[in-house]
Amino acid sequence: MLKQIRKHFKNFNALFISDPLNVYYLTGFTGSRGLILITKRKAYFFTDFRYLEYAQKIVPEEFEVVQIDKKWKEDWPKLLKKYRIKKLGYEEDFLTVNQYDGLNKISKGTRFLKSGNIIEQIREIKQGYEIARLRKSQKINEQVLDEVLNFLKEGRTEAEVEWFIIKAQRELGAEDSSFDPIVAFGSNSAIPHHQNTNRKLKKGHTVLIDMGVKYKHYCSDMTRTFFTAKPTTRQAEVYETVLESQQAAIDTLRHNATVASVVKNAMKPIKEKELAKYFQHALGHGTGLNIHELPNLGIEKPYKLKENMITTIEPGIYLPKNFGVRIEDMLIISRTGAKNLTNAPKQLKDIIIKV
Repeated sequence: MLKQIRKHFKNFNALFISDPLNVYYLTGFTGSRGLILITKRKAYFFTDFRYLEYAQKIVPEEFEVVQIDKKWKEDWPKLLKKYRIKKLGYEEDFLTVNQYDGLNKISKGTRFLKSGNIIEQIREIKQGYEIARLRKSQKINEQVLDEVLNFLKEGRTEAEVEWFIIKAQRELGAEDSSFDPIVAFGSNSAIPHHQNTNRKLKKGHTVLIDMGVKYKHYCSDMTRTFFTAKPTTRQAEVYETVLESQQAAIDTLRHNATVASVVKNAMKPIKEKELAKYFQHALGHGTGLNIHELPNLGIEKPYKLKENMITTIEPGIYLPKNFGVRIEDMLIISRTGAKNLTNAPKQLKDIIIKV
């Protein structure tokens, strides 16, 4: 892993890592104070006295564990001098202004350069253990959905269902939610990232549920849209269009496919129904230690997808003040296509529920 990281040392000769997820990815450390310095010759892991013993047990041997203490202001400049670090890459999205100023103050003679998303790019390609955890995460997610469908009754509020989801996630083996569950009844389903309210479920409402869990730090993500009565002709048309769009995208997913080609195929059925203006968000996103990570399936991106990337595919159509439909699955990209990690039913006949 360190060898792979060092290949990105082009504009700088060392990398400072402060993003807690990247620290965990490289070392398995989960405490609140963990920092990494990777030079061309050696790697260091820094923590304070609270986590020192824990870090010494868990951090891989290729990192030298160093305690941050009162000598930090003396030890840090010595390291920079020892390894002749004149240009230091740092994670610009995860270093606060105060941290930057403090570090810069004790790094005389060293320039700080934005490193971009080096570790995030490496994290795009999932390793075997990561895929196993993501499979399990999604399996728990689907078990929760089964419980939720039994809980949905007329009179339940969006907030009540959200709380039920959170409790069920813990009971079924998740360590946390990967994001705040979205529960949208009726016209609220037309708001892509609706904030849950005390709106009560009524027969005839569209029900949109977007949720995910964390299992051993890895995030799942799934959206399903349900109808609580026989859908109208318009509702059925929109639903089938979204489903067709999702399948068109899934059929295009494979190693070396461009994001642009996947998006283009997904948009065909939506454009044919003249519904494109009602779909404004990205087609999908990577998921792993973060619920949103690379790859990003934004519109018109020339970026190429690679084997063992994991991405969601989540087209949606949202008719303001009326109803919305989103269908979201998680998929592993292979050389010949894509393997769907999501098994929850989504055919129109399967998503009409009794409440």
